[in-house]
Amino acid sequence: MMHTIGPMMIELSIGLIGLILLTKVMGRASMSEATPFDFISMIVVGDFVSDAIYDPETHIFKVLFAIFFWGLLIFLVDLITLKLYRSRSFFESQPLLVISQGCIDRKALKKAKMDMNHLQMLLRDREIFSMREVSYAILEPNGKISVIRNSSFEKVCRGDLKLDPLHVSMPITLISDGEILENNLEKAGKSRQWLISELHRQTADKPDQIMLAEWTEENGLYLQKIHSGS
Repeated sequence: MMHTIGPMMIELSIGLIGLILLTKVMGRASMSEATPFDFISMIVVGDFVSDAIYDPETHIFKVLFAIFFWGLLIFLVDLITLKLYRSRSFFESQPLLVISQGCIDRKALKKAKMDMNHLQMLLRDREIFSMREVSYAILEPNGKISVIRNSSFEKVCRGDLKLDPLHVSMPITLISDGEILENNLEKAGKSRQWLISELHRQTADKPDQIMLAEWTEENGLYLQKIHSGS
């Protein structure tokens, strides 16, 4: 038993490194943005790694070769779809207009193999609870839905009310789970001494009492303390 653990740990480590490198080559931001082609690719690669672990006849270096060759094929497919527009319909799913001018396209739903319950679920995920709110809806290749609301249900923005625009900056996390993030503190142009004094001003003695400290130019420092029961 013990003599199989060492090789298995090595194979798992090498397989993990291979998968990380392949993911870097594919350049996908997250699984939520994955297309069906991406999903199938990762299943195939996972099967390669499982073969290396559980099949004694399969050598890890053969599996690594398979992973990197599969990665090369994916890279070539991405290159082809980037250069040749017409090839995209073959390799990739196309966006589908499922609602047009407030009318649901049943043919498009059938083509996407989607029923009304699924469509309504996707709309609720976009904070739309009534079909009357929708003018156009497009089912994207990653399974999400993009919506143009009916003008009667559009959210009001500052421009609609003729209000002056506000300056908006990116929030910077200065403390996370009780730990000061020195790099972010430097990005914000603040010192550790300034942060400690701000904590004292907001009745917090130490950074390890803070779950989250977030800073913006407009609103200053926002704190959430760690509750005693957490």
